[in-house]
Amino acid sequence: MPIQKFIKEQYEKKDLSIRKISKNVGVCWRTAAKYAKKDDWNKETSRIRKQGKRRVMDPVAEIIDTWIMEDQLNPRKERRSAAAMYQKLKDDHDFQGSDRTVRAYVSQRKKELNLEKEERFLKLEHSPGTAQADFGTTRVVRDGELVTIKCLTLSFPYSNAGFTVPLPSENSQCFLHGLTTIFEHIGGVPKLISFDNLPAAINKNRTLTEAFERCMLHYRYEAVFCNPSRANEKGNCENKVGYTRRNFMLPYPELTDYETLTADLLARARSDMQRPHYQKGILIAKLFEQDQEALLPLPSAPFEPVELVSCRVDKYCQVRFENEVYGVPRANPKQRVLLRLSWDKVQVIDSSGEVLGTLNRNYTLKTQSIDWQGYFAIFVRKPGGARHSAMYRFLPAELRAYLEADEQRYRSRLKLIHGFLTEGYRIEEITQAVRTMSSDSTEDAAILRHLLYGNQAYRNRASLTETYTPEMVCCYAPNTGDYDHLLPKGGGADANSVAEKTM
Repeated sequence: MPIQKFIKEQYEKKDLSIRKISKNVGVCWRTAAKYAKKDDWNKETSRIRKQGKRRVMDPVAEIIDTWIMEDQLNPRKERRSAAAMYQKLKDDHDFQGSDRTVRAYVSQRKKELNLEKEERFLKLEHSPGTAQADFGTTRVVRDGELVTIKCLTLSFPYSNAGFTVPLPSENSQCFLHGLTTIFEHIGGVPKLISFDNLPAAINKNRTLTEAFERCMLHYRYEAVFCNPSRANEKGNCENKVGYTRRNFMLPYPELTDYETLTADLLARARSDMQRPHYQKGILIAKLFEQDQEALLPLPSAPFEPVELVSCRVDKYCQVRFENEVYGVPRANPKQRVLLRLSWDKVQVIDSSGEVLGTLNRNYTLKTQSIDWQGYFAIFVRKPGGARHSAMYRFLPAELRAYLEADEQRYRSRLKLIHGFLTEGYRIEEITQAVRTMSSDSTEDAAILRHLLYGNQAYRNRASLTETYTPEMVCCYAPNTGDYDHLLPKGGGADANSVAEKTM
């Protein structure tokens, strides 16, 4: 990928001809033309390649890369040769490949590492059209629980504008989806973006991930990465992450779906620009217009951040990825399929290219129950402000209706619910009891306690087993018609009076 990036830069930024680029890089002119004029860097989804044997260099590639980078620190006469590396691999790592394979790999990697070394890392300047990006963590309410999610923020230091997209994870697909969403919203692409050393953009060996490089080539922006433990190098974005959390995400918003919350946060960001810049005294919206004028135009086709993973269906017609299980009823056991992973969907494709199913991508998010006992303690102390509490709106609808049905008994009912919570009953149990209770009940406190106790006793009851009663007695069902012969013949008033006495 560094070679493709180098070709693109030579063609776009230095205006070199295809012939000159092919000569400089040492590739065929057709290859140089292919990557120089390429506009769509989306990864192609085609038929699944057959699972072949593992490449012989894969187990030792990282070792060789380390040796090459170490040698760059030494004088040339003290650097390892490819033959010496091959012999060391055979002696210490049981390498099964040939010396020719090692020589070819070393030659290729030296060229790539030299190209990466020559990449320009510009000093950060707060000029129009430059941006900074970073992830933050926040909490939202979903299905009555507090859920921890991630938020990607892109800030513009020149104007102090910033835009945030909520995401379930910091993986590569979520990261690039957040970036592209903001690009589409502002109608352009920053020329230069500063990043932390994000795992979604940088591999463990300090090289860019393939998906991130394809995104850079697709949108033509340049990436700059901060030095380790130097977050102050993009301090504007660090501040913007905290500002967004405090001003837009408190009180906790309700998460019905990410698209709705994204639209709300982007609208809040636009509204927030109608205030003066903290130093320049000019409206942020006016300064952001200069940022927009310096943006790169959007490409004709949006970038699709997807990952392709080949896997095998198990005997239960399920596939597993990142400790998550996805059922594929249309697949056959032991069938090899391709997973097309986006930030929110998993598409299962067979070897002929047919889509077997499109499923929602599962994320295991950190959840925390709402401390309703603590909140109701506040409601009891300040009943006048209870309905204006940030968390009051997340009470179950039936419970809110019960509390507000009688204005004169509103305070007493708050105390009643608080008492039940203090005794250890859950908010779901109290809501179920309120739902069961008749709406015209006057002694609601006693009835609610009875319902709660009954439900708890029913759950906690132990099943009784005894073997002394004969089975014919246990299963005996009396026939009430046998008692009809006790009624006097003729019916009438006498029969009714006798029946009443019999009853």
